[in-house]
Amino acid sequence: MTGKRMRIASNPDTMHSHTLVPCLVLIILITVMASVSAEERKTSDTPLIQVTGSGTIKAAPDRVQIEFTVVTKNPDIKAAQKENARKMDTVMSALRDPSKGNLTGREIGTTSYSISEVYFLDDALKAKYGEDVTIYQVSNTISIETEKIERVGDIIDLAVAAGANSVSSLQFTLSQEKTAELRREALTIAVKKAQTDAGTVMAAMGKTLGDVHEVIVDESYQPPVYYNQDSRYLQMSAGASKTPIEPGAVEVTARVTTGYMIL
Repeated sequence: MTGKRMRIASNPDTMHSHTLVPCLVLIILITVMASVSAEERKTSDTPLIQVTGSGTIKAAPDRVQIEFTVVTKNPDIKAAQKENARKMDTVMSALRDPSKGNLTGREIGTTSYSISEVYFLDDALKAKYGEDVTIYQVSNTISIETEKIERVGDIIDLAVAAGANSVSSLQFTLSQEKTAELRREALTIAVKKAQTDAGTVMAAMGKTLGDVHEVIVDESYQPPVYYNQDSRYLQMSAGASKTPIEPGAVEVTARVTTGYMIL
């Protein structure tokens, strides 16, 4: 019986090409990693100077937000709720009345409603209900956000006369469009200040200011806020011809921290 032998021929060129591909990939990876490492060492070895510049723009506000609260107190929770609802309805009607407040539904909204027990009775409550009684307080707060800044005093007087007994918050702000516009101006000022300060320091040291290495932008927007006008002040204001309100200026501040290479 004659056996058959099978010969498997190998192509040297094919084997060489299969071996060469991984080697080329490895060489390329090593070259790229070496290049990146060299660049990182170059950056880390280069001295840097970091400076912060700030820019502030002042402008008249174009929006106002006011929060009014109606507070009622009574030993009977339902009675306190009923009285509160009646007073708040009167306030809302006055604010929406075209001949009075002339505010739209989009400008008015409820922000909070709470019922709580009164733990410390003042003299007025003691005289009205006695000392050995549990008193409940109902608070309903609405928020007004409008562009009618020139009418702030009139709106406050109208709400107080209608039954609101607290201004929880009063703040003047800027619209998003105005804020964005002023922010760009503030950023420009901040960048120029940072660059000027860096150049001044380098000149004093006899060095040359290089390229920008990094930039960090921080910004703040701080409107003036008037808080917690109590009911006694509001009642006095309601008796006056008009509540005087001066909004003042709103500030938009931008800060830029820039790192420069020192040559």
